[in-house]
Amino acid sequence: MVPVGFSSTLFLDLSLEKIVEKSAEYGYSSIEIWADVPQKWSGDFEEKEQQKLADTLNSFGFQSSIHAPIWDINIASHITNFRRESVNQVKWSMDLARKLGSRLVTFHPGHMPPYPFIPSLREKGKRNFLESLQTLMDYSLETGVLIGLENIPISISYCFTLEDLLEYIANFENVNATLDIAHAYIVSKYLELQNPTRSNISPESRIAETIKKLGKRLINIHLHDNDGTFDAHKIPGEGKINFKPIVDALKKTNYNGLITLEVWGSKDPEMAALEAKKAMENLIKT
Repeated sequence: MVPVGFSSTLFLDLSLEKIVEKSAEYGYSSIEIWADVPQKWSGDFEEKEQQKLADTLNSFGFQSSIHAPIWDINIASHITNFRRESVNQVKWSMDLARKLGSRLVTFHPGHMPPYPFIPSLREKGKRNFLESLQTLMDYSLETGVLIGLENIPISISYCFTLEDLLEYIANFENVNATLDIAHAYIVSKYLELQNPTRSNISPESRIAETIKKLGKRLINIHLHDNDGTFDAHKIPGEGKINFKPIVDALKKTNYNGLITLEVWGSKDPEMAALEAKKAMENLIKT
């Protein structure tokens, strides 16, 4: 059975230990720890607190992953010291994963300045990103912590499309993928508007094909829903994504990574956790 969990960001007013307890209460078997504001981040997560969380995870037999910081972070920055500190923050997340016994760290790609029409800026930023990627890959080998690059639905991101994600995975043998289904759906719908001929293949079919191409390099799935225009992080079934071909692809490839229900912003997080789990169970049955 593939471990299914949710992001700790669903419960922003609770301690991480309490969130793990609630996850177990609801029948989940994993959790994604948000290693950033407003939960716990570098400089605000003491060793004794980390040990307490590790003990809690172990007591429930929980699998876990870490989501590296994203606020104030850009591993493709043109400012050298800022870029290095951004890489160090991801490396800190890998150290945290090792202390907690987490399976992997998900991290965001860098992004270019908001001038994509200036080729020199775009290309210099991409070189910075690739250099950072190599550094993180080397640290992954050193620590034994798997890293998953996530696709982001922002056009200035260096991992915007599914093709971007496949390119990096193909060129960096120790970088794996965290595939965000809803992000990929938004980008696919956007690209359809730019090029209507793309509509002959549905976004869900493109995502399913990407899952097959990634194979064993796919280590984490972020699962949530939206209407194709806004990254709403809704419970599966509350948006427009047809998850059946996606789930079928996961089954056909014998996917054995993590599934993270990245549902955010609910006024009733306990109900959202229960409904998201029920939705996931229904998807697996279909």
